[in-house]
Amino acid sequence: MLTRASAGNKYFTSNIDSKPREVCMSNHALEHQYTFDHSKWQSSLKAAAPKPAEATSLHNAAMTDSSSKLINSWQQELRTRKHLVRHDSPNYWVNDPSTLATISTPLNLTLGTGSSVLNTILPILDATEHELIFVTCFWAKSPSLNALSSSLKTLSAKALSRKDGSKIRVRLCFSSVSLFQKLFHTSSSSGYIYPPSLWTSKLNLPPPNELTGLDLQIKSTFILPFSVMHPKFIIADRKRAWLPSCNVSWESWFEGCVALEGPILDTMIEFWRNFWGRNDLPTLPTNSTPTDLFTVRPSSSRTTMVANIHDLLQTPITTILLPSPHHRNPHFRPFLAPPPPPPTPLNTFLLSLFSSAKTSIYIQTPNLTSPPLLRALQDALTRGVNISILTNTRMMLLEQLITAGTTTELCVRRLLKHYRLLYFTNAIRGEDLERGTTHQQQRIGTLTIRYYTPKNTNAGNSNSEEPAKSHLKLTIVDDEVVVLGSGNMDRASWYTSQELGVAFFSREMASEVLQAVGMEMAGRSRLAS
Repeated sequence: MLTRASAGNKYFTSNIDSKPREVCMSNHALEHQYTFDHSKWQSSLKAAAPKPAEATSLHNAAMTDSSSKLINSWQQELRTRKHLVRHDSPNYWVNDPSTLATISTPLNLTLGTGSSVLNTILPILDATEHELIFVTCFWAKSPSLNALSSSLKTLSAKALSRKDGSKIRVRLCFSSVSLFQKLFHTSSSSGYIYPPSLWTSKLNLPPPNELTGLDLQIKSTFILPFSVMHPKFIIADRKRAWLPSCNVSWESWFEGCVALEGPILDTMIEFWRNFWGRNDLPTLPTNSTPTDLFTVRPSSSRTTMVANIHDLLQTPITTILLPSPHHRNPHFRPFLAPPPPPPTPLNTFLLSLFSSAKTSIYIQTPNLTSPPLLRALQDALTRGVNISILTNTRMMLLEQLITAGTTTELCVRRLLKHYRLLYFTNAIRGEDLERGTTHQQQRIGTLTIRYYTPKNTNAGNSNSEEPAKSHLKLTIVDDEVVVLGSGNMDRASWYTSQELGVAFFSREMASEVLQAVGMEMAGRSRLAS
């Protein structure tokens, strides 16, 4: 694996020329161990890289039977239940879910604090020539917002220096600024467009006279009571996309961002056009930016890049875009079993993925309060699937109580209690089997749950770049399917929020991502009990 890391980064470090290493994600019941042969990986990159015309056929052929069955069952489930989502916005895929299946080239995975991740991406966006789409959830005065403002001024100056007078089209989209904003926000899914007079006073952006080179529109969408638009993605000139887990805000949390190229851009733009853009999607000039301009520059005059950038396979692979529209009705039933979640592409895919898991499930999520997920994990354990989870304690407690009526810690205790009971019951069955009774013993999977903990820092040598919590949203199943995006494994993401995920089908990518995250999580977790 190739890893570029800033020499000045104190807390996110790795060795570029290190020997192949073994990464252990857990020291209790379940251990994921991976070794990496650098020379073999470089050879596989060269051998596997297809010509553009060969990409689709190559990767359809390369998919395993289990992945093909998973995709087919997911599509069939969406078709069967499409009558339940006929009023969703957006829902352009309901008649043909196969339009969400595509190809992408994963380029790299950036890991660090939210500020360091965005400060790594934003200088790259200075190469934008025609259009920048920037979607986030929470918008707050912060170093990240300052860096974004600087990028906007840079793009404006670039446009003003052009002889043809053309502007760079910029669309900024978000959902939440403050409690007051959400309480009095329009309930229309068309959202609210901020007039230029409010850009500075309400959003802490540069004044309009400093952004005259931009065709800039800023829109917010939030629908009471709990429908947050939670996706986070960036698209530059419709040539490269980024999926960060972080907001434009001040939280010092552990985050990740995957950079993508390829046909996945078309599906992401279609999602943006149907909800945020409302068909506001002009044709771009044919002399659009070459993708090789969107590269990480070694230095920037306005920021120090402290996040680690882990190169991925950089080869086209089968990919699915997984939208999950918002829903106003949270379907709270305090004294009854929770109802099934809305059958969105993301929810349906995750449930299909967990139900088809054969060997392992790895989940890293800010919170863990989704009833359908917890049931799916219990079922997987009974099938002998090994499960490893990394989550947080005491993260956004008030939000958890309001949207889920419970907390991650309570759900973790229940899941561990269920696992111990399952293990005990199976042990009794084994004893009965030895006595000659007919009870059949099952192979029970192992369950490891860990809580994120910041690395210890000396009192006199603290550093704000040490993440206080983990905000990464990552699922890896059977060491083959990787899901990244905005969706948490909590009730809000599964029932009320709009989300956007992306599923990647590649054993190589799964190994690379798990190893990269494992390196960053070393020394940053403790066992739940």
